[in-house]
Amino acid sequence: MKQVLKILIFTGVVVSIAFLYFYYNYQFWTHYKTDPFETLVEYDGTNIRGLRGRQILIHKEFDKYLTQIDGYAVDNNLELIINQSYRSGNQTLSRTIVEPGKRSNHLAGFAIDFNIKSKGIKYFASDLKRDNIQNLPENIQHFIEEIRKNKDLRWGGDFRREDPV
Repeated sequence: MKQVLKILIFTGVVVSIAFLYFYYNYQFWTHYKTDPFETLVEYDGTNIRGLRGRQILIHKEFDKYLTQIDGYAVDNNLELIINQSYRSGNQTLSRTIVEPGKRSNHLAGFAIDFNIKSKGIKYFASDLKRDNIQNLPENIQHFIEEIRKNKDLRWGGDFRREDPV
């Protein structure tokens, strides 16, 4: 009887760990089918991925710009972890860096919020602030500079209300 109980406990632990792993890394059940959408598409990039496996939804016209950003990430050996892409107007957000705008480009699928991963280290909003750029690794500095030089892109660290993600 003790042996059966040990097996059941072990099996329960393994199933729980597997569930948590897949829940945080492969949230396939939260993905929308984009076929019926007229303007939204799912982005699947080289060095860009959604946080915990989340789907990255963007406006189809934003795809070319996100592809450029992805190229900058590849060139600088960085991984971008998207926290937020398209969102609906009634979506509630938590843990935001700045108050979400009522006229945000996220509502049209023309904006992304991301953290950066370089050499296994994650850089968050507090690390990516405008006043801290000179303290970041050179590849991250170069990545941000490439975005700043691109006349079609804007880095949130340059916004009046700084939003470095």
